[in-house]
Amino acid sequence: MAKIDTSGWKEFKIGKLFEIRRPVARSQAKYEDGNIPFVASGNFNNGVTKWCKPKDDEVLDAGNCITVSPIDGSAFYQAKPFLGRGGAGSAILMLHNAGLTELSGLFVSSVIRQSLTKYTYSDQLNSKTIEDEIIRLPVDTSGEPDWAYMDEYMSAVMKEAEASLERLKQALRG
Repeated sequence: MAKIDTSGWKEFKIGKLFEIRRPVARSQAKYEDGNIPFVASGNFNNGVTKWCKPKDDEVLDAGNCITVSPIDGSAFYQAKPFLGRGGAGSAILMLHNAGLTELSGLFVSSVIRQSLTKYTYSDQLNSKTIEDEIIRLPVDTSGEPDWAYMDEYMSAVMKEAEASLERLKQALRG
């Protein structure tokens, strides 16, 4: 893929684009194995640390959001409902925007991840600091985030990745 021209991108405060929430207090140690992802402050595997069985009548955290680790700024798009690590300390942050799609969510989460690399265990994010953080995004003719461009770009990235995987499989078959 060609390098993206970011010269026309605009700065946005994360708090102006997203509603920022935290999950209810919960710990993965209190769950049996199941089929619902438990998302915590990890920087790999989409933040999923365990697959759990929810408690009876437990409300899951809504999917179609971006989760952010306060420890290092790792950001991941969560397509489906999940159990988020809540409580004090390193509880994840959840960013919600009704206009987010899976593809634009993948795009924006990578932008957020790049923008928040300055955070570490000794200097963690919180609901207020992330609200004021600035990210740069492509804009449409009205100066608003160009969600359609983000969708199109990520669609092209996914198609290229699928084509590369297919070429690799063919090469391995010999």
